Amino acid sequence: MQHRSIKPLAILAATALCWSSHATAITQLGTDVSFTYDENTLFGTGMVVGNSILFLPTDFKATSNNTDGAVTTSETLNITVDVTSGGGYEITNFQLAEFGDYTLSGTSSSVTASGRLQVSSNTSTCGIFPCVDSEIFNVGGLSTVGATTEWTGGVGIDLVDTAGWGSDSSVVAQIQNNLSATSTVFGESAMIQKKGEGVGLIVNPIPVPAAVWLFGSALGVLGWMRRKTRH
Repeated sequence: MQHRSIKPLAILAATALCWSSHATAITQLGTDVSFTYDENTLFGTGMVVGNSILFLPTDFKATSNNTDGAVTTSETLNITVDVTSGGGYEITNFQLAEFGDYTLSGTSSSVTASGRLQVSSNTSTCGIFPCVDSEIFNVGGLSTVGATTEWTGGVGIDLVDTAGWGSDSSVVAQIQNNLSATSTVFGESAMIQKKGEGVGLIVNPIPVPAAVWLFGSALGVLGWMRRKTRH
């Protein structure tokens, strides 16, 4: 796990102000939480299932043809997550799952997919700075030539792994994704795209230890959407 508590409050406040001044924010309600984010990004508008939010991007891709070289598409999405079910519940865990596909034409072509999930607190401090935790992922094995092939990636963050944190009632979940396609030879090409993504939460009643985790049902919906996009 990467644990970071190095961003001062002033930097976080300035970042939030800059984001809010340029974004068109919408709020969607889940079972125990609300999700507020800018829908005018490559992620598009989400669909809420329980305590999870799912995205089905339609134009999140990187394409390189002939001698274009490396072509990279990147996007960052900030989601403010607030507990709405009263003081008896808090967020304890985040899970990110995503999928897409790619095509390679020619042995010199290549693609990559990577990303990061970061969760920062709006209410809790670890020492003198807001609590922050982040995880990165890199999708491996993207080497099939001549056929459209699926890829999957994901990562999780448990707030209890950050000393002094454990749970929260208001956080910003930041998803950052990078897709890259490279072709260096005339007549060859490479394409990679993201087709779906889900962010799920565990929301625990406090102090009862049993978790109310609806990410499983959200993953079921994401899996159904994944199968649907094949047709």
